[in-house]
Amino acid sequence: MSGIISLREIVLQCRDRLKTGREKARVLHESGTPGFQISTRLADLYDDVVLRVWAQACAEHADDEKTAGIALVAHGGFGRRDLAPYSDADLMLITTKGATKVAERIAGNLTRDLVDAGLQVGFSIRMADEACRLAWEDAVIFSSLTESRFLAGSLQLYSKFFQSLRRGAMRRSNRLIRDVVEARREERRKWGETSYLLSPNVKRSRGGLRDIQLVRWVGFARYGEVDLERLLKLGVLPEEDYRALRKAYEFMLRVRNELHFRENRAQDVLDRPTQLEIAEAWGYQGDDGVLPVEKFMQDYFDNTRNVRYAAAFFRDDSRSQPLRQQLVERVFSRLVGDGIRMGPTHIWVEKSSIESFVTDLPKILRLMSLANHHRRRIGHRTWQAIRNAMQERAPQPPDAESVGAFLTLMSQPGRLAPLLRRLHELRIIDQLIPAFARTRGLLQFNAYHKYTVDAHCIRAVEAATDFYEAQTAMGRRYRRLEDKTLLHLALLIHDIGKGYEEDHCIVGARIARETARLLELDSASSELLEWLILKHLDVNTIAFRYNLDDPQIILSFAKEVGSIRRLELLIVHSVADLTAVGPDVINDWKMNLIEDLYRRTRRYFEKGVLPGENDAVMEQRRQAAAEILRSTEAPSECLEILENFPTSLLRRGTPEEIADELCEVGKKITSGGSICTGEFDPDFSAMRYRVICREEQSIGTFSRVTGALGTCGLSILRADIETIGGNLVWDNFWVTDPDFPEQPPAFRTQEICERVRTLLDDPDAPLPPYRKTWDASHQSEGKSVYVLPSTVVFDNATVDQYTILSVFAYNQVGLLHRIANAISELRVVLHFAKIDTHLDQIADVFYVTEEDGRRIEDLERQSQIRERLLEVVNEVMRESDGDNS
Repeated sequence: MSGIISLREIVLQCRDRLKTGREKARVLHESGTPGFQISTRLADLYDDVVLRVWAQACAEHADDEKTAGIALVAHGGFGRRDLAPYSDADLMLITTKGATKVAERIAGNLTRDLVDAGLQVGFSIRMADEACRLAWEDAVIFSSLTESRFLAGSLQLYSKFFQSLRRGAMRRSNRLIRDVVEARREERRKWGETSYLLSPNVKRSRGGLRDIQLVRWVGFARYGEVDLERLLKLGVLPEEDYRALRKAYEFMLRVRNELHFRENRAQDVLDRPTQLEIAEAWGYQGDDGVLPVEKFMQDYFDNTRNVRYAAAFFRDDSRSQPLRQQLVERVFSRLVGDGIRMGPTHIWVEKSSIESFVTDLPKILRLMSLANHHRRRIGHRTWQAIRNAMQERAPQPPDAESVGAFLTLMSQPGRLAPLLRRLHELRIIDQLIPAFARTRGLLQFNAYHKYTVDAHCIRAVEAATDFYEAQTAMGRRYRRLEDKTLLHLALLIHDIGKGYEEDHCIVGARIARETARLLELDSASSELLEWLILKHLDVNTIAFRYNLDDPQIILSFAKEVGSIRRLELLIVHSVADLTAVGPDVINDWKMNLIEDLYRRTRRYFEKGVLPGENDAVMEQRRQAAAEILRSTEAPSECLEILENFPTSLLRRGTPEEIADELCEVGKKITSGGSICTGEFDPDFSAMRYRVICREEQSIGTFSRVTGALGTCGLSILRADIETIGGNLVWDNFWVTDPDFPEQPPAFRTQEICERVRTLLDDPDAPLPPYRKTWDASHQSEGKSVYVLPSTVVFDNATVDQYTILSVFAYNQVGLLHRIANAISELRVVLHFAKIDTHLDQIADVFYVTEEDGRRIEDLERQSQIRERLLEVVNEVMRESDGDNS
């Protein structure tokens, strides 16, 4: 065997060929070569390397006649020839029973040398009937083997295997399609159930490469073909869908190649920093309030949306409804309109009426209204006919009949959101509301919003209709709305003003006015729709950022709202909007703040009572607590504190609890030192830490406390700051603890309280370092994604007594403490604070005055404070960026 090259030499040769081949592919990719061509070139490279190593592995067994019973097969992405630069190479050796041992020896050398050469290899040895049986039993194996491609060995053995696989699959098509669709659905649940996820997995998220492959796998099970062009020629894949799939395939292969080349490894997640880099590298240009990265992602989402629609319809077309189910639908159906029949679960158009029906927009909208009202699904054949007809129909302004049918559809919860998605797919919403077209696939480049604008708006409608079954206060408010049309319409278009330079609420209000005109709404409905869009952020802003104990805040909000009906509309709208932003955005804490705002405002409408005004119940509570203190001969200082106790603190306990708390405080304060206690607040699912000290004992109390809590790893949700009797600081901090998401154990609370007391009682004590933590679910993305400027805003118009100082910035570890410390150094007095954090962004609001109690109105003083706070924000960002580099 002197002609055999040493194994090590073949490995080195192949390793070099892989490296050189990938670099050549990179150069072509960067020059703009289409993704298909790059993937084909890479497949040729893999073929070359695999066949070289295969030849070497087989050479040692050239004299063994049993090698005639072996075939080397590529499958999965390698078989499909749509490889990315660092894709795995999935291989299978098909063997006859007599060739099993020699196959195992060849496989050992083959896999070892391929891995040493630099390929990630998936490998199996199967007899033909075994491979087929496993494919028919396991959807994942089936989907991979449908892409089988002969590489070397016995072509006869391979052909026998593949023909058997094809015939068996078509005999089992219904079950295999069901199984492969369910496996794909499970994968989507893991990697992104919506095609509008803002950091998508190009391969696995909905509408990605996997859904194009799903068309191939379903095509193989039903028709014995995986190639899209062959499915088109068979007449089972509409030409419009074929073109959309090919276009998306090319786009996503190019994106995936880019990800692999950038990372020099397999990488399929398109994260936000990479989105920015690709948008710049590919020459995307921004315009009129839309960033280049948002333009790039609009293209991405446009492709994934088309894939999702095409794949879903091909899948449904390929599945046959069980005969029994068809009979039940037919037997128990009835006519409910012009050619429309309705069964127990579906509604459809009769064959005799379908041709004229599917081109008539008013009829289509009436069908959807019936489906919504009766909570029925539109039959697949009917919907496919509508879809095909609408794709060929030129867009045109809707007539009065179409508008009326659309408003009827919008009036009922039912299955409204899924039907709106269907209308959006057909671009019918764009014809009824032309401005909605601009939201299609429009990305909001931040970590807060998880979905594109159009997807978010429809999800907001869905969140509202879900209230119909909810046995909650929000559900009752939603059900009380006699006409839900305006609410649903407002939610559908509430963010329609995004993507412009101007405030999206103002732009959206103008568009709402025009939309009302197009939909022929009366003047009162038009004004209410415009108002809802203009004010749709007010509830969140006031509930999360302002002091709801301040009567001016409630009075101002009540004047803006004007009536209980408008209050309930705005509250339901706000909660639906928040719910649709993304998972876990709305929580018990935020819901309680919104409910608090609702109750206080409704109380004003019903009784004319504002917070702290003629509150007889609170005064009775104060007197009852005083009687208890006198009866227990508590220190006189306790009564003095009680006399100055604000309503916000009286509201938090019974007279007995208040008296006990004051006795404890009185004893500790008179003996010197600060007080810190912690207890779980079930109303807000958060820990509340109470901090009390004399102001002269601890200058910069808020700064020291935020530092203490922050270095313990806590996230501060809210801080209520009170000064009682001129010098007694009585602060409450609500926090979440990542170490203990539920109620923390006593030792943890004690540890935190001791740290707070230490830092307050000794102002010179050094602040412990902030903990470095790793959060795999939300890794730091670096400063490159910070596209919004940090801002500091002064508001002297909202309340008379204080200046409201708001800081908007990207969230960083230790930022709140540094801001608080800067405020203390600037000799600004804090009276109240609310900390509002949205994943990567903060909106911290402070009620402040000068030391003499005056509001901060001097422009030079405001400029001094603004510059220092922005300097602090930038310092923290630079330090954080250095830690992450």
